[in-house]
Amino acid sequence: MKIINQEEIKENLFKVNFDITEIRIDKEKIAEDIGYQSGEIPEQFDDLLNQIIIETQTKCNIEAGYKVCDLKISNQSFIIENKEFFVDKIIYHQFKNADHAAVFVCTIGNGMELWSKEMIAQSDLLMGYLIDVTASNIVENVADSLHDFIGKNYSAKDLHYSNRYSPGYCNWQVTEQQKLFSLFPKNFCIIKLSDTSLMNPIKSISGIIGLGKKVKYREYFCDNCGIKDCTHRTYLQRKKSKSLK
Repeated sequence: MKIINQEEIKENLFKVNFDITEIRIDKEKIAEDIGYQSGEIPEQFDDLLNQIIIETQTKCNIEAGYKVCDLKISNQSFIIENKEFFVDKIIYHQFKNADHAAVFVCTIGNGMELWSKEMIAQSDLLMGYLIDVTASNIVENVADSLHDFIGKNYSAKDLHYSNRYSPGYCNWQVTEQQKLFSLFPKNFCIIKLSDTSLMNPIKSISGIIGLGKKVKYREYFCDNCGIKDCTHRTYLQRKKSKSLK
C-alpha cells in the first residue's frame, strides 16, 4: 500500500498519509482466512469479495502515525519516557540491543465495521462476515506498509529495525496499551482507548518497533511462543508461506 508522505506534527511525532486509491486486497489470503485453499473459493464468495473491494475506498479512512523515542533496557522490560513496559523473552530479546523505539498506531476507521454490522442486521451474515475479514486484511496491510516505511527511513540513517510487536501478542499483556497510548496526544489518529484497553475503531493496530545499530530483524519467533490458537501467528505463517512461493 503506497504512502504519499509524512508530516512532523511535533518533535519526533509523525503523521503518515496513505494513498487511498492504492488499497490492495489479496483475495487468495482472504479465501485462506475463511478456510479455502488458493484457487478453490466458491464463485459466490468471489463475487461478493469483488463487490466489497469496489466499496473499500469509500468505506476506509486510513490514519497512521508514529513517535520515535529513546529506549532503555531493564531486567525483562524496557523503558520509554519513564514508562516501563513488561514483556516476555521473545520481545525482550528483540529489543535488548535497541537504542530507540518507533511507537506506532494505525486504523482504517469504523466504516467497514459499520457496514459489516449493517449487513448482519439485515440477516446477510455471509456478507457481513466477508466484510469483517476483508477489513482485518486491510488494516494488517496498512501496518505492514507503515512498518516498512519506518524501517526504510531509519535504515537510511544507518539504523536497523526489528519486527513490530503489539500488546496482546507474545505474552505481552494487552493492558500495557494504556502506557503505549499515553505516549501520544489524546485520540491520536482518531483512535480512542477504552478502560479495558480495547481500541476504537476496532480495526486498528498499535505496537512498537525497535531501532538501533545492533538490532536484527527476525520476524518469525512463533514456534517459541506458548500461546495456542494465536491469530497473529496464523497471519505471519501464511505471509511467510506466500513469500516463499
